[in-house]
Amino acid sequence: MSAQLVRDIAADAFTDAIDMLSIVDTLESGNTPVAVAVVRTAQTDAVVECIYRALWTRLLVIVARAYADKRQSGDRHAHVAFELLKDPAIRSEVEKSGDATALAEAITLWVNHRGDHRLHSILQYRDKFVAHRGKWDAKIPLPIINEIFEVTRATARALERLAQGTGVVTLSLDSQMMTYRKRADRFWGV
Repeated sequence: MSAQLVRDIAADAFTDAIDMLSIVDTLESGNTPVAVAVVRTAQTDAVVECIYRALWTRLLVIVARAYADKRQSGDRHAHVAFELLKDPAIRSEVEKSGDATALAEAITLWVNHRGDHRLHSILQYRDKFVAHRGKWDAKIPLPIINEIFEVTRATARALERLAQGTGVVTLSLDSQMMTYRKRADRFWGV
């Protein structure tokens, strides 16, 4: 059952990875001089602000969720899968129907990303400003937008390798995102 849970989580994580990268592309496309000029000309600044807040909220929630500790027995986020993979029997069972090299790469990426100093400020920002209202720990710097994008992309790549390593996905994120940026540009009038 635990090996199947890892596979189920990996499939959902791949969908989250696509969602993460789609949001990043949408935000980046909307932050170009041409897009900003289109928004100003259309006098839709307030609408765009609402869209930005919704996109940022969604992005921070799904990135933070991937790293969340297991709190209840039914939790099914990426961190749970990586914790289960620490069990040699579960990992061996997963590797039987997957790609052991991709799975090892996913685990290495995950461990490295968990230790990324930028992640802590992103998670705190999600906790104190997005999900809850709380006092910001002044010792922790506020996250920088480009760093959020970098951490998001790195997280998405780890989730991609997890899905490929478990054998639930043979596609790449790049193949799924190929035309998305063009669509985002069209949306913003770029």
